[in-house]
Amino acid sequence: MTENESPDHLKLTELLEQAKPLMLKMYPDQQKVWVVESPLAQEIKSILANHPEYYAEIRAVVGGVFPEPKGKAGSSTSGD
Repeated sequence: MTENESPDHLKLTELLEQAKPLMLKMYPDQQKVWVVESPLAQEIKSILANHPEYYAEIRAVVGGVFPEPKGKAGSSTSGD
């Protein structure tokens, strides 16, 4: 990790390191409950809400348990 890395990304990396072993032990239905109820999952969701560009990284570590953000990085729709 570098000094130039975003504090949010560093925090996300820590959270994912904690979440990965938990997720490996859970069945898919347990994972869905964990995403809704776990404070750890809520922190990851909070970072994801601010940084949708991290979705691929989150998915690579814990799978697709978190919903894909609507405002995904790379989408260039602007104006409502």
